[in-house]
Order: sequence, then C-alpha cells, then structure tokens
Amino acid sequence: MQPKHSWAGCSTALAGLLCLSFTLSAAAESTITGRVVDLNGAPLAQAMVSLDAAESHAGADVITVFTDEQGQFVFSESVSGVDSLSVRMLDYEELDQVGLRADGTSDVTIVMRPRTNQADVAPASAWLGGMNDPEEKAHLVLDCIGCHQVPSPQARNYAKLIAAVEDADPAEVRRQSWQSMITYMNYLSDWEFGRANPTGPPGPERAYSVSGGDVTANSIADHFVGPMDQLSGYDYGAPSIVNENTVIREYEVSGANAIREAVLIGEELWIADVSSNRMVVIDVATGEQRHLEVPAERTMGPHTLHRGSDGTLWVAPFFDSVVAHWDPAGETWETWSTTTINGESVGIHDLSFGSDHELLTDNEGLVWYSDIVNGAVGYLDPDTGDAEIYYVPDVPGREDNRATVYGLVMTSDRKEIWYSQMGRGAFGSFDIETREFGDLVELPSIDAGPRRLTISDDDILYAPLYGAGQLVEYDTRSRELIGTYDLPDTGSAPYAATWDPVREVVWIPTSNGDVIYRFDPRTKAIGVLPLPRDSAFLRMVDVDPETGVLITSYANIVQFVHGPRMALIIDPGDGAYADVAVGAQR
Repeated sequence: MQPKHSWAGCSTALAGLLCLSFTLSAAAESTITGRVVDLNGAPLAQAMVSLDAAESHAGADVITVFTDEQGQFVFSESVSGVDSLSVRMLDYEELDQVGLRADGTSDVTIVMRPRTNQADVAPASAWLGGMNDPEEKAHLVLDCIGCHQVPSPQARNYAKLIAAVEDADPAEVRRQSWQSMITYMNYLSDWEFGRANPTGPPGPERAYSVSGGDVTANSIADHFVGPMDQLSGYDYGAPSIVNENTVIREYEVSGANAIREAVLIGEELWIADVSSNRMVVIDVATGEQRHLEVPAERTMGPHTLHRGSDGTLWVAPFFDSVVAHWDPAGETWETWSTTTINGESVGIHDLSFGSDHELLTDNEGLVWYSDIVNGAVGYLDPDTGDAEIYYVPDVPGREDNRATVYGLVMTSDRKEIWYSQMGRGAFGSFDIETREFGDLVELPSIDAGPRRLTISDDDILYAPLYGAGQLVEYDTRSRELIGTYDLPDTGSAPYAATWDPVREVVWIPTSNGDVIYRFDPRTKAIGVLPLPRDSAFLRMVDVDPETGVLITSYANIVQFVHGPRMALIIDPGDGAYADVAVGAQR
C-alpha cells in the first residue's frame, strides 16, 4: 500500500494535489487576485488567466485559472515571483493590465477589447472548417496529423511564403510546394521510425506518413490559400465546463526531447521521452526534474505508460519490443524483450487495461497488447517472458496499406479484449480463452480512424474517431452500437478516450483542437475544457484515482518539431473527488 499524498493544511480534499506544491515558504510569497473586464468595465467570465512563474517559484512553470461570472480570478497558491500574467480568449485580446507588482502582489485589473482576427489564438482545427467534405477532411487528418498539428503556425508561415510567389498559375505553385513539403515529411517519418532499425527505415507505407501524396497535396493546396493570417467566427461549439475552481498546471520538460505521455505516480509526474530511453520524472511540489534510463540494450523509446494498481509503472516501447516495469518501492526496473515463441518481432503499442485505466492481466496473469507492426494482438507472460501474437483478420474491401492495430482494452471479466484498426475503420473483439476473433464492427468510413479505446465499468466501449472527429459508444455485452456522436469540432482529431469511474464520464483529448472534451453518457452532452496555448497536441489523458485530476502532456514529435514540451495536471474544478479524505491510505 502506497501512502496518499500529504496535503496537511489544504482546505479541501479536492485541493490535495493542487495544494501540494504551494505550502513552501508561504510567508515570503504572495497571492494574486484580480478581474478581467471589457472596455466598458463589464466582467468577462471563463477567461483563461495564465501566470508564468519566475524561476524562483517551486512547482509548476505556468498556472492557469479561469474567471467567475464577476470576472474575478484567484491564484489560490502563493508564488515567489511572476514573469508575466496573460489572458487568452477567442473573441478578445488584451489591451492593458494594472496592479501587478514584481513580487506578485495583487489586485490586478486586465482590460480586454474585442478581437476580430482569431488567427493567433484559434486552434489549428479552425482552419479545417472550410472543408465541407467529411471524407476529404478525415483523409487529411489521418495523413498529416500524426506528429504535429495541421496547419501549425509554421505551416501557415509556409503558406504565406507560397502566396508571395508571383506566378501565372498560383494553384499549381501551391500544389507543387505542398507536394515538396509532403516529400520532406515522409523523409522525416522514415528517419524517425528507422532510428532503432539496424536495416534502415521501414518505408513510408509502414510508418506514419502521407500515403496518397498527390491527393493530399491537392487537398491542402485547395484549402490553405493565401497568407493564412486572417480568421474569424470560430467558437468551441459546445459549452465550456471550466469555472473559478478550474486550475491547469504546466510543467515544462527541459532540454531537447520528444515527450509522449505522462502519468502521476505518488507525488511525481512520470513522462515518456521517445527520443531516447529515458523517463523524465518531475516532483510536482518543487518542479525538480530527474532522468531515469530504461535498461534496454537497444533504443526502445518509452511510448505508452500504464499505471499498475500496486503503484508501479508499465512502459510500452516505440521500438524493439521492450516492455519495462518500474517498481518505486525498490526503485528497480524489470524488462522483457517480446520476441514471440516462433521468433517473430513484435511492435507493441498499448498494453491491456480496464475501466480504471490501470494495467489489467487476464485470469492467467498474461499481459495483452496490440501489435502495431504485425497487425495483431498478443500476450506477454511476465513470469516466463513468453510472448505470442494472433493476426487480426482483414476487413473485406478495406485492404489499406496504412492499416494498423492500435488501441486495446480488456473487459471486466478479463476474458475478452477489444482492439481498434486504424486505416481500416473498424474495431473488434478477441476471445482470450478460445484464442479466436469474434465480432468486427465496421465504421462507415475507412478513414474514420478509431484510435485509443477506453471501456467503462459496465463494459461499454468508447472509440474516438480521429479522422471523423466523432465518438462511438458500443455495448460489448449486448453487441449493440449505442450511438455515434459528432464532436463539437470534427477537425479536432480526438486521439484517445479515457473512462472516469467516479465522474462516470469520458474524457477525450484532442491533437488538433487545443481542448479536452468531456462526454456524459447519461445525457450525451459534450463539454469543452480549453487549454491555455496553441500547438497543444495531446495523445492521452489519465485520471488520478485519488484526486481526480487529469494528467496529460503536449506530445509533438519528432524531437525538433515546433511545439510546447510540457506535462499537465488539470483540476476540472467540479469537486467530484472531494469525498476522498486527506491523508487516507491507498
């Protein structure tokens, strides 16, 4: 049993993790309060107010809160210094602020004026709003948004350079220019996926790459026209779920890296860096960082993280089939190289987990996984190191060279797993006891893009459709489709879904929308939790089982792709986990 976070002195149980960082040297620090108003002095509600802390501050690098109905905001913790204070809103821009002193004392008033051009604040997905053909949009998302957002600020700058070329046929200039960029992107994809391969890159057809270069180049050329420096009329498309108690804390990972996923283990953020064999570990109270190497002989690139119910950590690889297990009690690693019994190499993506998002073995103690390289599902026996795979059947009429077996979840009886197939628009089941494939659910489009699945306590499956911008709700017990729901922004590229067993909702992180969606199965309502910066490429979200805070990370890859490199702790501010007693044991 691991001790719960020590939160003595915090006013509420929900404040637990949040208060953890802010009990240091309180007497020497100050609290910031203030208001956000428009030009007439009227309050602005749900404005994102971000505090960029000075280096002397212990804890998160950037803290974001939201204003209440009176436009008031409060940073409930003390800070030892402030570099800057800023406000982010879709329809307003900052004009002036008064009252902030260098020592971080308040009271601050921030004046906003209406914004007519949203180009610098709207998410990348806003630029896809003009794509009226859902199939064209889905194909573009699957082809182009695997490593970074599209169109990113850098892509829009490239469009501006193209627009400046004087030519009799500007459409052809755009097409050729974007075709050249796609060639370069495919080269980078080959390079990234070939880093650990002694025989060289696997080729574009076996990696995240643009498969239909001409089709995609033409699509981009048709829609990314002009300097792309003007945008208006974008909104989130659904109610915001933030309030004055919502807090987002961002921890920047220092140095060159390609961080992917993050989880909270004890009082530390554990973050995978696929550019190396290292895990980045951040103390949430002090902000101090340390690096731990996964002891693998070859490059494995920590990729997918799963909490264990015993407080341990499971790590799946980007390369070389190495599964790792960290035991914080003994501070020891155990690793397995998952070559199958017949000597086949395995390309693990997700390890099996259940409704609490923690690693789940079958009734024989086997860890199951999705094999993205071989198009299979398989198991690892942690006791013997034995591994085996079972090839997923083809989807008739959908033999796409981008097809990959991706997400994987296990039902509550631990007798069945469900997998998703990217590039074939399908998900299906596998009977663990009989070793036979069962139901296959074909989605309307081959480019629907079911990615990282989740499952509820009642074995309801949720599949985020990356290409289609939708969420599927499916009953695995009755084998019935409950519904398919458009997300508020179908260009947001929903990468994953995570069941929250206390709130009984689904959290949906997006790669292209700078938001996290919340889906309530009882009402089918979708709410929006906006993030405080652009290029917020998310691949996962985890729910801390004690505090209910959301854990995620900005996961732009490859290493030199532009974008923030940060892990996040998000308190939605709804008090859902407030009944957890301070100081209780796990």
